[in-house]
Amino acid sequence: MRILVWHGWLLGGAGSNVYTARTVEIWRRQGHDVLLLCQERRVEKQGFFDAHGASDDLDRLEPLTGEPAAGRAILIRPAIGDLLPVFVHDAYEGFRVKRFVDLSDEELARYLKANVAAVRAAAEWHRSEVAVVGHAFPGGVVGARALQGIPYVVKVHGSDIEYAIRSQERYRELTREGLHRAAAVAGASRDVLERLAELVPHPGGRARVVPPGVESGRFRPAERRASLRWAAEDLATAGDDGRTPAIDEEVATALRRRDLPALDALANRYDQAAPDAAAPRKLRALADHEGPLVGYLGKLIPQKGVEHLIAALALVPWARGVIVGYGTFREWLEALATALDHADEDLVRLLGDRMPLSLTPTEVTGARGLQDRLTFTGRLDHDHAPAVVAACDVLAVPSVLDEAFGMVAIEGAAAGALPLVARHSGLAEIAAALEEEAGRPGLFSYAPGPDPVRNLVAGLGRLFGVPADERRELALGLAAFAATRWGWQRTADALLASVRGGS
Repeated sequence: MRILVWHGWLLGGAGSNVYTARTVEIWRRQGHDVLLLCQERRVEKQGFFDAHGASDDLDRLEPLTGEPAAGRAILIRPAIGDLLPVFVHDAYEGFRVKRFVDLSDEELARYLKANVAAVRAAAEWHRSEVAVVGHAFPGGVVGARALQGIPYVVKVHGSDIEYAIRSQERYRELTREGLHRAAAVAGASRDVLERLAELVPHPGGRARVVPPGVESGRFRPAERRASLRWAAEDLATAGDDGRTPAIDEEVATALRRRDLPALDALANRYDQAAPDAAAPRKLRALADHEGPLVGYLGKLIPQKGVEHLIAALALVPWARGVIVGYGTFREWLEALATALDHADEDLVRLLGDRMPLSLTPTEVTGARGLQDRLTFTGRLDHDHAPAVVAACDVLAVPSVLDEAFGMVAIEGAAAGALPLVARHSGLAEIAAALEEEAGRPGLFSYAPGPDPVRNLVAGLGRLFGVPADERRELALGLAAFAATRWGWQRTADALLASVRGGS
């Protein structure tokens, strides 16, 4: 079958990016002819595309040597200019970034027109039979305007709801247009579909719960020392040029001067898409740690609540933390760790304008030594991130955003790291499934408010209060459960069934 997929951004890091990449890869493997339109530049790193090119020159494609498969996958970049609208502000190489809610009507119209033209031309060139468009907005309206006569499914992710549709009537109106013609509306959880329906009612008979999957071949249990040492040695040969220790010194200088705006500028001084230059050394050191290890995997943006985990680790001196991820909030998180490590109550209070935390003076004083227990790695791709996750006893998901699903929680479970998730939105559905499987109500989740830091501390206490042998048995059981229940093959099949009119 000829399948067209539209996704507005990249293919790594965020959950919707990974969701798109994995389903395209599976359809190609199954023998389908897939045409993906997105803005990914580093196509060769994906390993499963046969060619790539630009929407304004479809007859000049550059071939790629993808892994052999029964089908074909081609990536086309729509010609949208230098402005890339986003839901949550972050850096994107080669683009001027602006949030959807901040776009002028003229900027929005140009962006939609460019994507509609690209999809229309690509669908005609490709002779697409069905389509999958990402996010209730903008994917839905792009599909409605470009895919006349071609059935399409709208894939809802959550950020579209919370950072565009809920905020402005113009996005609710455009979403209504997109959903009206859709063959189906797919969401990762019941929660995300219900939140969408509250804002933009759509025929319930076309709604489908299609959760993402987990790469169980990559995310699987492994022994800590061997896993981290392998990742360190493999990263050492990659030659990536990410964040250097010199940035730490500049963060410290900015803090001494109380120059907090300088933190935002530092985030643009290095390649966010690469691991830290010191990541191999950091992982080798972490490999020798034998005590409790708590991890985080994901974007470093305010909506993910990583500051809650850092503050929680300040209150549990018996545990170490490892933070795998990238984003423009990285320097603020490093600044918080520095302020806590120095027991600088005044600085913690100043940082609280961006990261409100309710730590007492005694708790701040007791946080000395935090930086020795906290490791940042920068971005690690799916070749290396699973090795670090597998080394963790617990993977925390402290998001404050209403999540459509929370893919990272099942990746942690599959890797043998017991998830500890904020119990809300789609995350609550994952927690309920894991806790039911283990027969341990409330063990893998915590109440997000009104005191998320202490609730997270209590959750860590519950998990590490379970005897080590029992905890290991729970981890192996959840790993098998996650790999069986949430597979990308099932996700890809369900998406295709929904656009064909199946259930």
